[in-house]
Amino acid sequence: MDFRLFRTLADALAREPVVLASVVDTRGATPRKRGARMLVTAAHCRFSVGGGQAEAQVVAAARALLDAPFDAATGHAAADLTIELDGGPGAAGVCGGCMCIALRRCDPTEHAAYAAIAATLAAGMPAPLPAALSGADEDFELQPDVRLLIVGAGHCGAVLARLAAELDFDIHLFDERADVFDYATCADGVHCIDGDLARLRPLLDGRRRMFAVLLNRDYLCDVRTLAVLAERPPEFIGMMGSRRRIAEVHRALPALAERLAMLQAPVGLAIGAQTPAEIAISVLAQLIAVRAGHVTAANGDSG
Repeated sequence: MDFRLFRTLADALAREPVVLASVVDTRGATPRKRGARMLVTAAHCRFSVGGGQAEAQVVAAARALLDAPFDAATGHAAADLTIELDGGPGAAGVCGGCMCIALRRCDPTEHAAYAAIAATLAAGMPAPLPAALSGADEDFELQPDVRLLIVGAGHCGAVLARLAAELDFDIHLFDERADVFDYATCADGVHCIDGDLARLRPLLDGRRRMFAVLLNRDYLCDVRTLAVLAERPPEFIGMMGSRRRIAEVHRALPALAERLAMLQAPVGLAIGAQTPAEIAISVLAQLIAVRAGHVTAANGDSG
């Protein structure tokens, strides 16, 4: 989930210094946990470490760091910030916890280092974040965004792709019909693919986590798609449809029953969704929970 942040950081460093703020430790109830990050410049903030008074303290400390002299020993300006949320004097909230934030001023001369991190994540590979580049006391290993394959670019698929683009997925929208795509469907980083289902196979390779959601126009499309996905099953496979349609798909693929045992159908949380937007929200809520480890991909039980 760090790709957009480090791409934004690298782009911003072409113009001005930026402070990278990273949550390195937490205790008790806090709005964000270890690994949350944000960027602060003299005039703008991007991303978030939790909002409210806690984030206001981070922004103030980051902007002070932008004016601070470089540390002669380390060659950069850095600081540590502890934010109390225990309701006491000077606390930033009453949640009850504590957040430790590492701040580091990144300068335009370091553009290439942060651009390399973004490029590695874009290629689907884990990227090391050395302590020297984060201001933390230890190295981090950043993970590439989860790949989300949406099969079916009709009303539901188009809305799902558009909303998922705000949630740090690597999105690929596939449909066998070439005439189903338009500019609105494929904008904002959604990779649109049409044609033969064989074009999905390269997407199944690689080290990044992968989810697939089937929103096809008919069950025969589901059958064809699942036959390809079964060659290398994604971590999560969800399919939209009525109980009868789902049963027909299972009956059509008896030889693949074991490999498709994790199929979530109907996909999405049971929130009474009916419109394409409501269906997309119900699906994304399930995907977020699986990505975060709050439910298992195989059966939807609490993690």
